[in-house]
Amino acid sequence: MGAGGYGRLTLDVLIAGGFEAWIIGFYDDAHAVLPDEVRGFPVLGDVGVLKSMLSVEVVHVVVAITDNGTRLRVANSIRGLGARFFTALHPAAYVSAVADVGDGSVLAAGAVVHPDAVVGSHCYVGPRGVVDRDAVIGAGTWVSTGVVVGPGAQVGARAFLGQNSSVGRRAVVEEGGEVAALSSVSGGG
Repeated sequence: MGAGGYGRLTLDVLIAGGFEAWIIGFYDDAHAVLPDEVRGFPVLGDVGVLKSMLSVEVVHVVVAITDNGTRLRVANSIRGLGARFFTALHPAAYVSAVADVGDGSVLAAGAVVHPDAVVGSHCYVGPRGVVDRDAVIGAGTWVSTGVVVGPGAQVGARAFLGQNSSVGRRAVVEEGGEVAALSSVSGGG
């Protein structure tokens, strides 16, 4: 769901992961002004068309909408209709065997999730994004390129962490909070 920039990035992660044959296409509410295809995959219609398809068969979906609130709202609206959410991990990403990454999340090439860290559902972790041990990232959060989330840090749902920012050890970013690019949030020691 989503054929814009985040959708194209997600497509790239899925292809790199060997899932190209599983992709049926894109759904996007702006389908009328989009090209008929994105990298050879059809733009099939809007979320209403996807909802109709869900009434007939099980579909695995990645909601690739950049706005955190909209991404979660769309995901919740189709979850109740039986959508299953696929977690897209680039083969060059690293996720510890004892970390937890929620459904519908996308981890780009070079993303790292350390032991006992939790990344909620429908999150994005960009290239060189690091979620250190024992850190918790809430649902629908955007972790931009080069972000470091320190050990034991708590990042609330729908937060936005700008490029090359950092969240210190045991630091807290509130739900819906924003950390500007190149800035940091100090931790609790």
